[in-house]
Amino acid sequence: SAASDVYKRQVKIDAMRRQDWKHVRAIYAEGLAAGIASFLWKPPLWRDWDAGHLTLGRCVARDKSDVVLGWAALAPVPDT
Repeated sequence: SAASDVYKRQVKIDAMRRQDWKHVRAIYAEGLAAGIASFLWKPPLWRDWDAGHLTLGRCVARDKSDVVLGWAALAPVPDT
């Protein structure tokens, strides 16, 4: 099945690069389209996303062809 093929890929976790944003934003949009990922309707522009996330802890999962398969990033939260 297609799902099992994904698990057979060699994947590496790598630091997110600025040029990855196009792919990260597309994945973000897919999550938003599901209607359960966020209160947002569309993914933010790079400048807004960049301002809202820590520079530490931005990573992507890449396959051996350098295709971005997923991402994660840390965002600050208020200490309340």
